[in-house]
Amino acid sequence: MSSWRDVAAAVAQRQQPAAGPTAIETFGLPDDLAAALRRLETMPPPRKLERSANWRGVVADAMTIARDRWAAKAMALGWTAGDLFGIGPRDDWDFQGLAVWLSSRRIVMLDAERVIVAGDSGDHRSTFERGGMRHGTHPTITPVMLWDFGR
Repeated sequence: MSSWRDVAAAVAQRQQPAAGPTAIETFGLPDDLAAALRRLETMPPPRKLERSANWRGVVADAMTIARDRWAAKAMALGWTAGDLFGIGPRDDWDFQGLAVWLSSRRIVMLDAERVIVAGDSGDHRSTFERGGMRHGTHPTITPVMLWDFGR
């Protein structure tokens, strides 16, 4: 007859989760895009920024877009990685993807063409038009990804 300790040890052993590789969260995005965002989160600000203090806010917004699954929803509607995480090759005056434009505002609606955001109080709304002014209409501007900007 087994002691209570033997029984408890057997029960505990059965309840142990199987050891295996830990899955990395991809936020519903392609693996390469999720990996690039993870790298961005740990990178120093780009060398060519005039105001590097703003960079951490852009990175935080990029991660919020991914973690809250807005990026996956947008891509399912035809948005590109550049629409979401792009920036002009020289600065954000040339091109602003959603993460650059967001400025810590909260996304409240997204469709195939636009995002509507609310400020902290929730009473002021702004719209990001995909392909709109500074968001993709200039034929000579090809955005770079945030993780490639100024590197």
